[in-house]
Amino acid sequence: MPGASAPESSASRPVITTINAKIPDLDRPTIIPDGWPADAKEMIKIKIESLVSGLKKNPDSFDNWLDLGIQRKAINDYEGAGECWEYAGAIRPLNYVSYNNLGELYGYYLKDYKKAEENYLTAIKNGPDQIYIYRNVYEFYRNVMKDDIKMKAILGKGITANPNTSQDLKYLLDNF
Repeated sequence: MPGASAPESSASRPVITTINAKIPDLDRPTIIPDGWPADAKEMIKIKIESLVSGLKKNPDSFDNWLDLGIQRKAINDYEGAGECWEYAGAIRPLNYVSYNNLGELYGYYLKDYKKAEENYLTAIKNGPDQIYIYRNVYEFYRNVMKDDIKMKAILGKGITANPNTSQDLKYLLDNF
């Protein structure tokens, strides 16, 4: 499923003490698209404010960066979402969630297919046992890139890496 954002405890991945990335602007304006119901606008505004407040206190909070990216994407702030997920990757370079989210963002929303593929492949490298990522990359190759060779190859890679849990990938490959 594109945009999967399964929580990943920040304690489960190494903490990087030297970060070579600029922290995203936590004072970035929250602009909610027209047409949203007033209560939904208020809820997302409060959620974003709460995440920003938490990140100002602890900018190393991987889960909060992921969530802020999700909230930014929900209000069509794709640049803001990308900055959050890029920073999450900078502070936890071995995570797979932020890279999967960036793959979807670049592939389906920002139309930067090279960055989409790079991020998806990093997600697979970091989470080789995450079947849903192989499925996401398969869908990207199938629906966006229209590349049957890469599509088959990514399914094969997922099946090889996960022989006991890749039945749905086998099904996709067999019914291609």
